Amino acid sequence: MITCNSNGSLDTMAVGVDKRMLVMSRIPREDAQVIQAYVEKHPGSMCYTSLRTFHCFSEGRLKTYFLIGLDDKPIRYSTYEDFLMAQRLMAAAMAEGVSELAVMIDTLEIDLPSLVDGLLYRNYDFTHYKTHTKTKTVRNINLITSSRDIKEYNTLCYVYSAIYEGIYAARDLVNMPSNDLTPRKFADNVTSMIKSDNVTIESINKWNLEKRKIGGIVAVGKGSMNPPQLVSIAYQGDPDSRDVLAVVGKGVTYDSGGLSLKSHANLEFMKDDMAGAATAVGVIRALILLKYPVNVLAVLPLVENIPSSMACHVDDVVTMYNGTTVEIKNTDAEGRLILADAITYAQEKGATRIIDLATLTGACVTALGTIRTGMMGNNQEWMNRFFEIADKVHEKIWQLPADREYEEQLRSEIADMKNTGGRDAGAITAGLFIKQFVDPHTPWIHLDIAGTAFNEKKDKTGFFGATGVGIKSILELLRGGQQ
Repeated sequence: MITCNSNGSLDTMAVGVDKRMLVMSRIPREDAQVIQAYVEKHPGSMCYTSLRTFHCFSEGRLKTYFLIGLDDKPIRYSTYEDFLMAQRLMAAAMAEGVSELAVMIDTLEIDLPSLVDGLLYRNYDFTHYKTHTKTKTVRNINLITSSRDIKEYNTLCYVYSAIYEGIYAARDLVNMPSNDLTPRKFADNVTSMIKSDNVTIESINKWNLEKRKIGGIVAVGKGSMNPPQLVSIAYQGDPDSRDVLAVVGKGVTYDSGGLSLKSHANLEFMKDDMAGAATAVGVIRALILLKYPVNVLAVLPLVENIPSSMACHVDDVVTMYNGTTVEIKNTDAEGRLILADAITYAQEKGATRIIDLATLTGACVTALGTIRTGMMGNNQEWMNRFFEIADKVHEKIWQLPADREYEEQLRSEIADMKNTGGRDAGAITAGLFIKQFVDPHTPWIHLDIAGTAFNEKKDKTGFFGATGVGIKSILELLRGGQQ
């Protein structure tokens, strides 16, 4: 929980230090004297981006101070640096094992939204499957200020707390092992996680998918003993509006590649192939708390892509939900098949705008690494706006080209199209495959989060696992009832 000027312990505190030492008049005199002596002996502790952990015994008890250096901070700098510093601060607090953290914001030259964002981003620890380990997360974060804008600051804290309620929910889902998150279990989890009077959930099982000829999802999921599901979650925040943003998330609960089996190295972390679907759930979870006056439809095509005697073959021809025939040239190019059907379904349900998110291609990771999400779409103005929004909330994206010439790679000799355009421009042709199923008059954005959805190695702050990328950007897009 994060609040401003609430009652709580001040035994663990973050303060800014520089040559002016404004902090001296804001903390107990005994503490100020020992901190003054420390920074004089260690002047590097006052340098911009420095973060030191300082312990002292005062007022009969042990106290911990996190000293954040402010000297020589550039006049022009990106608030992304504040976001990173806040993450480092939280990591330091978690390493100390504290349950409460006070942050004296009057002593910090820092962007407040970025501070709150970074603190909450890092304050996460997935310990569900550890039998003897307790979480290291900080239970209470208290922003200390003499400002009169306390109500405004607490509103900011509430908004970010709601956003991270959705992000943490998405992270939990992605971090779960696939044996505990089959398509059916995922659908059941959605029902228990999403409860609100203005939310309606619909789940279509394998039998009804086959009956309705939703062929892409059926084809991908038929090799597994865990049958596919198509789940939709409708959040109605503005009953008088016909505008509906569909958030369509790839939900492959485990991706072995099917008969086009992945290598052993590439099988690791394939539990994260449902991160797009988890993101869609996280958006709805946050919206229930934020109560934005918008209509959002989350669509989750949930499958397990496993080889068996029942699995889809290379060279099979699949009839998609909209009637398009697709020649399967690689069963490991399965995400675009289920997304295409889910997008058709979303449009049938009244979507007027669409954002899809998917851990779709290794090619996107090759192109952009794990720093930026790949983006393409059919409406440049909307993409420009989304790019600016994502940058504002510290989610890095980059637009991929979408020239028509790339679509030539998807032509099939025997069907309407192939499900892969080959190795060249793989992230682009995957996105353009999905584009074929979007009404040209419906604004659409495709986000390939293959590199940004999951930290396979600990970052500089020790953070590992699912990130919940995309949720902040979508919620910022929806803020104020906008799309």
